[in-house]
Amino acid sequence: MIIVSTDGSCLRNPGGAIGWAWIAHEGGRFDSGGAASGTNQVAELTALLKAIEAHPGDEPLFIESDSQYAIRCASEWVEGWKRKGWRTASGGPVKNLELVQAIDRAISARPGPVRFRWVRGHVGNPFNERADQLAGLAAQDWAAGRGGVDGLLVDAADDGGHRVEDGRDREAVAARRGAAPRDEPTAEGEPTWELGTLFD
Repeated sequence: MIIVSTDGSCLRNPGGAIGWAWIAHEGGRFDSGGAASGTNQVAELTALLKAIEAHPGDEPLFIESDSQYAIRCASEWVEGWKRKGWRTASGGPVKNLELVQAIDRAISARPGPVRFRWVRGHVGNPFNERADQLAGLAAQDWAAGRGGVDGLLVDAADDGGHRVEDGRDREAVAARRGAAPRDEPTAEGEPTWELGTLFD
């Protein structure tokens, strides 16, 4: 099973620079990026989409996010929207439709199953905190006009398998270097599911 954490950042919601990021729990591989303008919801959905697209294989993919909105768009609300011709229960248009449809296509095209879990943000979960940091750095780069730089910055001391896209600051690589703890206890009261039952 592949487990990743995702997060999005918007410096001024709506309309500010956004950043998105995902980080794998095993090995610490990550990716991040952003845009010059957007919303927090767009950033969170983009993080989910990029994580799914980056893991296209047969192995079950388990995504942790602190955005209940993004998780529900991808797993709970999408089927109803499709049945209603991509309209909401009240008949209005689905917000962020292109991203929601792209996530739905990415999940459908993936041979292995995709499942989600909500985690509370900013409570010391090391992977959520790292994803938050990477997304924030990406948003800052786009706000400063550095987001559109072509090419990749690869840490020469790294193994080449970790990358920082869109001119990402070297701080992002430095932030990822430490060994992250494997397991973090779930805070009391958070919704959670046993991993063994998610893919049955």
